[in-house]
Amino acid sequence: MANRKFTEQEMLTLRNSKYVLDVSPSIVHFSAEFKKLFWEELSKGRLPREIISTLGIDPNILGDSRINGLKTMIGNEVKKGNGFRDLNTYAQGCNGYLSAENRIKYLEMQLAYKDQEIEFLKKIVSLNPEAPE
Repeated sequence: MANRKFTEQEMLTLRNSKYVLDVSPSIVHFSAEFKKLFWEELSKGRLPREIISTLGIDPNILGDSRINGLKTMIGNEVKKGNGFRDLNTYAQGCNGYLSAENRIKYLEMQLAYKDQEIEFLKKIVSLNPEAPE
């Protein structure tokens, strides 16, 4: 079953947690510290709902589907061996996750790439000037 959307009150409650970095009606972003603590407790055999509750987040707000997804996502991060990801360490292409400085760098990189594409297309067109437009 699909995850339900959070209400405004639920989002406010989640935002008040020191472990929640950002929340939208459908997504919660947890801190790397939360993920580390969650994984440590999970490795000790505790249940995910218990762990989340202990860390000060109401598991009923998240629901079983999100909790299972969280468990899987954190497990995947552990398997990759790159540590736990925070909002600032998500993929560069994810616009909402970048600081202003990183966003500028990303946009500059995109602009340079677009310039390269345009130059490449100009060369292709110049090689075949008789082609219909």
